[in-house]
Amino acid sequence: MFEQDALVALQVEVRLRGDADGLTRLKLPDHWGTARELWTLLRDFTVEGATVADDADPSIRRLTAAPDAPLVVRYRVVSGFDRDPTAEDGQPFLPIIRPTWFDVFGEALFAYPEGREDDPATFTWRDAPPAFRFASDLEHLAGARPGVVGDVLESIVIGGPDLDTRAHGQVRVAILGDYDFGHDAFFDLSLAVIAAQREFWGDEDAPFLITLAPQKKIDGSMTYGGTGRSDAFTLTVAENASIADLRHLLAHEYFHTWNARQLGGQADGPAEGAGKWFAEGFTEFFTWRLLLRAGLYSLEDFVTAWNGALLEYWTSPVRDEPNARIVADYWNDHAVSRLPYRRGPLLAAIWEQRLRQATAGARDLDDVLKAMRAKVKASPVKLAPDAAGVFPPVYRELGGPDLAADLARFVDQGVAIELPADVFGPCVRVVDSVRREFERGWDVDATAAAGRVVTGLREGSAAWRAGLRDGMAIVEREAGVLGDSTVPYVLRVRDGERERVIRFKPEGERELPLQQLELAPDLTPERRAACARELSGA
Repeated sequence: MFEQDALVALQVEVRLRGDADGLTRLKLPDHWGTARELWTLLRDFTVEGATVADDADPSIRRLTAAPDAPLVVRYRVVSGFDRDPTAEDGQPFLPIIRPTWFDVFGEALFAYPEGREDDPATFTWRDAPPAFRFASDLEHLAGARPGVVGDVLESIVIGGPDLDTRAHGQVRVAILGDYDFGHDAFFDLSLAVIAAQREFWGDEDAPFLITLAPQKKIDGSMTYGGTGRSDAFTLTVAENASIADLRHLLAHEYFHTWNARQLGGQADGPAEGAGKWFAEGFTEFFTWRLLLRAGLYSLEDFVTAWNGALLEYWTSPVRDEPNARIVADYWNDHAVSRLPYRRGPLLAAIWEQRLRQATAGARDLDDVLKAMRAKVKASPVKLAPDAAGVFPPVYRELGGPDLAADLARFVDQGVAIELPADVFGPCVRVVDSVRREFERGWDVDATAAAGRVVTGLREGSAAWRAGLRDGMAIVEREAGVLGDSTVPYVLRVRDGERERVIRFKPEGERELPLQQLELAPDLTPERRAACARELSGA
């Protein structure tokens, strides 16, 4: 819907049959990712063919009508942002509806009859101005495959006059925004990632959509995030992101086409967090592995990716938390949400080494995941609550050892996971060391809430000793790596009427254990190629 040529809302119309007992519980958009109470963004809600009543659950509308009566639900969805999202907003799950474009998840857009997610469903986009372009994985429901209500919910819609949509076979890439990289580079990288992973799984060409939407750049801040759909994934990135940064993001999100969806799925509700070590952690492991196999990562890129993950794991303030903490706080605490991403790859590396040893090199985790997919596809019933529950017995069937003790110790209890020195073979060794904890010195959340004005600075911290004080405004971080205490921080700050540069090493007082990978030195070109094959499982 437009007001004075500016887009202000998306109009939604849902046509359905009422329930056979005459009472239909209509579920409104509620929570998705970190977004809550999405129903508060609905306007002008009406229903034809039924009377409407509220429910104790504010996200439910009770529709009373004749049994199986035809109903028409209409409402508008307004934006969760009153400005363009920026690099400081993190991954946006609220609907983004701006004057000239929109980018919205299906979970934030569509109401549906509760308990009928498997009912057939179709989708139509209409009434937009001719020059207003549109792309969605919902367009696949028109021809490629029959759709159900669940497909409509798990979708992405994006549009605007400047939407740049390109196709190769049945793959479409829809891009909004201007970035430090060109649209051609993103399109080429997307196709390369898709080709590599489809080759891994042995899949042929099928409809798939990748969407990319911008977040305004903020000096000293960077963000990029993505979410996988069943036949799409959507990315939102800062305009100053580099194309190299997007290799991991593209590969990770595309791998979610299979993990966990085709390997046993994820549990419903809060229990979803229990299997994140597999759904996210194993996806990380295969992201790095397949990027190396495809030649999109060099050996150095592979080691750097692993070292970044190991640094985050060993310095995490919640490293030793039990899996129950992830179930409770996955969507509430950023550090907790990152933990399964970091535990999973470590377990994958260890368990792959054990599987290869047990089968004299005949099997690896590639075989396990492919066997999981085949087993899930062939089974008429759900094999386990989620893919994390399917993995251990299939791993055992292919010759691996029993994982029950490891799962209890490292997943359930949260005991720290140490990689064996030779877990990656002769090309890379794991080195143990210690490092000072990373500490910026100020209260990060309070400083952000104050508009980047330094708040809660600890007296005696490295930043304080370098001259930083409460009340100074951070203009830009010119150098420094979040989480890495060995890389000096360089801040440009505003101190009263003048700007100054403050340099310090972001070291805290505690020393922390750390593991890192080291690539074998003096590798010949032939040995480098062999190492790439070994480390990528090719």
